[in-house]
Amino acid sequence: FNWFVRARDSYYSQPRPIFEAMTLGLALLVGLLVMPSLIYLAGRLTLREYANGGVFALYFDFFKGLFQLRPSCWIVVAGPFVFLTLVRVFRLVLRKI
Repeated sequence: FNWFVRARDSYYSQPRPIFEAMTLGLALLVGLLVMPSLIYLAGRLTLREYANGGVFALYFDFFKGLFQLRPSCWIVVAGPFVFLTLVRVFRLVLRKI
């Protein structure tokens, strides 16, 4: 895992604006690509099959919802960044206490 250690060290050694831009980009990428599949898996385990088809149908509906400006789809995209921001704020508050 030497490549992982080097990538982590390079990520943390970036100047603050680049670090924040990379964090935003990675969080949005997770929101766009990973979150819909996790939603699909959770729905399949609890609610059975997706009504419109499989996982690719969910991705199609998800991206269609993004272009139609559905708030639920945009919440899924922004969710990882908002969660990461809340964790960072809580860590900051706990350090001050």
